[in-house]
Amino acid sequence: MTTTIEPGQRTYISAKTLPPQAPAALIAREKFNDLLHETDPVSLLLMQAPAGYGKTTTLAERLAALGAQAAWYRLDDQDNDAAQFAAYLAHALEINRPGTCPATLRQLAETGFDNLQAFLTDLLAEMPLDADPLYLVLDDFHLIKDPEIHEAIRFLLRHQPGYLTLAILTRTVPPIGVAQLRMQGRMLEISSRDLGFDADEAQTYFETRLTYEVSRESIERAVRRVEGWVSALQLLAASASTSVAFNDMVAQFEEGNQYVFDYFDELVGRSLDESALGFLLRTCILDRFNAFMAMRVAGHQDGQALLNQLINHGFFVIPLDSSGLWFRYHPLFSAYLRHLLACSAQENVAILHQKASDAWLEQNQPEEAARHAVKACDPTRIVRILMDYGRAFFTEGQFSLLQQCLDALDPSTIADEPMLTLLRAWVAQGQYKFDEVEQWLAAAEAKLKEHLDDADLRSVRCEFSAVRAQVAMNFGDSHSALGLATDAMEQEARFLPTSKVAAASVMGEALFVEGHLKEALARMQETETLARAHGAHQNVLWALCQQSEISVAMGLLQKAYNVQERAFQYAEENHLDHLPILEFLYRIRSQIMWEWHHLENAERCALQGIEILEAQGERWYLQSYTSLAKVAQARGRQTLCADYIQKIQKMLASGEYHIDWVANSHATMLSFWDAVRDREAIQRWLTAAPEYTIDDATNHFLQCNARNWARAYLSLEQPEKAQPILEGLQAVAERVGLQTDLNRNHIALAHLHWQLEDREKALYHMREALQLASTTGAVGSFLRLGKVLIVVLKALINDSLIDGMELQRAERLIQLSQQQRDFSRAIRISLDEAIIQDIIDRPDVPELIRTSPLTRREWQILSLIHAGLSNDQIAEHLKVAATTVKTHIRSLYQKQNIAHRSEAIELARDLLSKIQGE
Repeated sequence: MTTTIEPGQRTYISAKTLPPQAPAALIAREKFNDLLHETDPVSLLLMQAPAGYGKTTTLAERLAALGAQAAWYRLDDQDNDAAQFAAYLAHALEINRPGTCPATLRQLAETGFDNLQAFLTDLLAEMPLDADPLYLVLDDFHLIKDPEIHEAIRFLLRHQPGYLTLAILTRTVPPIGVAQLRMQGRMLEISSRDLGFDADEAQTYFETRLTYEVSRESIERAVRRVEGWVSALQLLAASASTSVAFNDMVAQFEEGNQYVFDYFDELVGRSLDESALGFLLRTCILDRFNAFMAMRVAGHQDGQALLNQLINHGFFVIPLDSSGLWFRYHPLFSAYLRHLLACSAQENVAILHQKASDAWLEQNQPEEAARHAVKACDPTRIVRILMDYGRAFFTEGQFSLLQQCLDALDPSTIADEPMLTLLRAWVAQGQYKFDEVEQWLAAAEAKLKEHLDDADLRSVRCEFSAVRAQVAMNFGDSHSALGLATDAMEQEARFLPTSKVAAASVMGEALFVEGHLKEALARMQETETLARAHGAHQNVLWALCQQSEISVAMGLLQKAYNVQERAFQYAEENHLDHLPILEFLYRIRSQIMWEWHHLENAERCALQGIEILEAQGERWYLQSYTSLAKVAQARGRQTLCADYIQKIQKMLASGEYHIDWVANSHATMLSFWDAVRDREAIQRWLTAAPEYTIDDATNHFLQCNARNWARAYLSLEQPEKAQPILEGLQAVAERVGLQTDLNRNHIALAHLHWQLEDREKALYHMREALQLASTTGAVGSFLRLGKVLIVVLKALINDSLIDGMELQRAERLIQLSQQQRDFSRAIRISLDEAIIQDIIDRPDVPELIRTSPLTRREWQILSLIHAGLSNDQIAEHLKVAATTVKTHIRSLYQKQNIAHRSEAIELARDLLSKIQGE
């Protein structure tokens, strides 16, 4: 049945045929430029996404930015009337391009049309065959329910002129022949996945809306939690008044937000019948699902049809791939549904999880099955899954899943099974619960003696020795670790096939921390080969990460980088992007990137590490936060750096960490405190810092820990206390070949001797550091020295002590150091001879410096006046009479037209600031 379009004069609402007004804080969506402007013409541009993804705003902003012409028709429920639809469609075209269809509009007013197809026939016949490109935008098309209008749009798409692109903005898939257009290549699609803000866009948006600074880490977490949903990010910006409130609200999104729940209440209440709602509630326990899973869990035989119905209604159901077979709910919608499920008295949630567990096993997805067995609190299912798949979970590094499963079991159940005991012990070891490890092993040994024969008991004890060896390593007892690992290698592993791989890895670690770098590297390469043979992904990646760490210690940072590339390739080939071990890989990549001063890459890797560990909890972010603090300091972002330092301090105070993690974090804290001149914090650190023994510093983390003490003393201007530490560390590093630590120790020794005013030794150590940097590529360790680096390097250059690559590196380091912001805003450099010459050579030096040059002694005195010394102190420092100092000061004042000491201080500050830079 068709509708006759009656004639008549019509009043048009202007707003319906105008593009929307740009909102405040409009973000340029340049990523859509290629789609909208540089591709071959298409018949249809389909933007389909749920509400709040910015469909209208995005298209209006981009079309305007690209200078594209567009006729807008903003639809509402009344536009389901064929006559009104026809009138507004023609009116939108005519006001955008006068003269496009005047005859059609006259006929609408005077005689009307038999139906929509007749109207479109005349409209298309009147439109020119060729013209400039034009978009006809139908906004909120999901409001159109009339089949006649849908058929009219099909007709329009078959016969539109080549310059016209129909743009449909909708929450649902319109019934206008989309599949055929897609197959013919005549359609462009933009979905919620495309429209959602990425982290860069979110950062730009928040920078324009927020009055406080938010870290990149917080922004990325927010984008992940809401999956770029623009409305949720707008809600976050409008509701959070501080950075703390911002982070709290992001964390709250995981469990749900009342404002978001209110929105979903309206959406569900007006759109769904009881059957569809029941389907949503039962399937919301699934992180992902297909028709089979939906049928098994929800009990619906027509699961695929219901899914299609929900998608077509614009619900937050997201296809996982182009196959259209696998789906998931948007995380905020899922949180809402789980909230409704928890409040429902009609559903037995435990039974739903049991059904899900069994269904996942049928789909050969044991990890998912295990998760649902845990949520069902069903120990029988858990044990059955672990006995069949626990070894695979372990070799794949699924420690969080194993912990959830094992936490749900009775201790006696675990002690009865050697394999479960081994899994429990390894998980506890990974969580740094070392006392628990021994408790689990001892309990199992006592129980297993009752029913295992001697051969089985020996095998069990050998595999237990592998765990004990790793615990000994974590306690720093490499000697015991080697003995236990050797025991573990004596028998073939029967209960956990990777026990021998773990023992081999411990041997490599023990050799590494004892300073036997070449032997350690060879052992880790053997471990990698053994792990690959067992298909033990976790152990392969661990061995590669250890090889990278050893290479860094040897000063071969490029080799370490290449090993990391092999690890990334292995992870990609085996689809291991979900494994927590990848955080280790991203962490050590971030550390190399910081050392090479590739700050953007260093930040990116640290953030990826956090993303990988998000499900594990914040306690594991310590190393990533440390990297982010280093990057923030290098970029001069003091507030952000201070926030990370505060987080690091809280984490260290509330948890136990390996000395490697602690020393690295402490080094970053000390660097920040030195930059802000917080001497009290440094003094407090000295009262509680981890102890050190120079002779034991045969690895990078014990070197770092002891060097932290020396750096603290240097910050407090107590070089005499730092000297024996650094000289002792240097001797050990030279003996065992810790080249990167040699590099860092030389830098610290240069600083030490500069403080001691032993210019010759300071320049010697800086030259040695530059030579080592030709291999290590070190940059970050130099810049950590602060502004004093500038004067030492300029002295090296001035004295012609370096050339070639060392000279180029020194000049680059000076430039980078000058660009780096000093948080204290203090002048950190002194008037060395090289600095004086630099000042004189500058074009912006005060004229009196040129016309009345100071003597070398007068420059020295000006520097000491700037340092705050009195005349008597200057005399004592220079070992001359006080009257001599006064004579030099009088001459200095006369030459530079200075009347007061404060003017001399200001002159020195001005001259030095030009060299120190920012």
